[in-house]
Amino acid sequence: MKLIKLIVVFMSMLSPTMSQALDYTKPQLLEDKFYKEYWEQHFLFEDGTFVTAQFLVANFPWPVGNAHGIMIANVVSPDGKRTIIKNGRRLGEWGFDSEKFNLYIHTHRLKKGGNNYDIYLGSNEGNEIKAVVSSEIQPFNHKKFTHKKTYMETSVYLPFFEGSGKWQLYQGENESFKTGEGKVQGFATHTLMTGRLENILNDWLRVSALRGADNQPLPFLSAIERPDGTKEFILILKDEAGNITKFSDVTIDYKKNKKAKNGSSYPTLIKIAGKNGKDSLVGTIRLSRKIDHFNIYDHLNFFERSFAMSRASVANYRYIADYDLTYATGSDIKRLTGKALSEYQDILGPKIRKKTKRRGGR
Repeated sequence: MKLIKLIVVFMSMLSPTMSQALDYTKPQLLEDKFYKEYWEQHFLFEDGTFVTAQFLVANFPWPVGNAHGIMIANVVSPDGKRTIIKNGRRLGEWGFDSEKFNLYIHTHRLKKGGNNYDIYLGSNEGNEIKAVVSSEIQPFNHKKFTHKKTYMETSVYLPFFEGSGKWQLYQGENESFKTGEGKVQGFATHTLMTGRLENILNDWLRVSALRGADNQPLPFLSAIERPDGTKEFILILKDEAGNITKFSDVTIDYKKNKKAKNGSSYPTLIKIAGKNGKDSLVGTIRLSRKIDHFNIYDHLNFFERSFAMSRASVANYRYIADYDLTYATGSDIKRLTGKALSEYQDILGPKIRKKTKRRGGR
């Protein structure tokens, strides 16, 4: 534990502009009141079933306490039905391997073996998701962001992953399970933060192209906006051989915003532009087919909501996107079109409880 604390202190002294490799293999278990660290997997089965699975480690107010593990998964089957799988456990009922990437919370597991990553989700009702995936691309990181004594680090630890899996979902008493299997595609991120969420993140867009039959280069975009208005982008293209072209001087413009009932909003059209020397990538991304609108706050029980009200929440807008981009090099111009997984996150500030005056008192 002393060694971990020394490493954390040393890392905090580094310049925030340095892009340090974030170790995704095990949680840091920091003592900060608002410490939060999670591994989030987004993937799509070839039959259209969509899965997000977040393995979260965080410090919560009493009586939950520090180092609490939660796994929450959202599965949307092709007919649009949503299934939530959620479990929370104290340390000891969740854990990790200090020598290799192997994280479990209750029956749910996320681990690496060789070049493959195993994702397993299960529930008492018999809901079950299994997938084995891999990526030929090394992780890439956003720059560490600091705000006073707090910070946020995030990496795409598993970009453009592919593999296969199977699923089964409970349909009700005396009903047969709905099942499916096949190829999957997606991406996975690892995020660590301290301090209040609303002080370090305003919104976050991620778009990851799905492989088509034409073997075109595939785009990936991660766009973060901070509460002070600063922005940071990761915009890359991956070709068929696994080579990466990274673009700088990136600009994005959100268009055709829609407002939701919870007070948040999200764009439905994104204009992007980026450069890499003489090369350029410009065009649009359209959030065209809704998968799900999701806010964890809507799925908490009364007790969980009582302390969640004092913290920011996240409105997630998940879509299949259509991209239409022009990739110009010094010798060629290509039009890149296709489908992508996308998620836009809008951060909602904590709810303020109204104080009520007591009658008959002074």
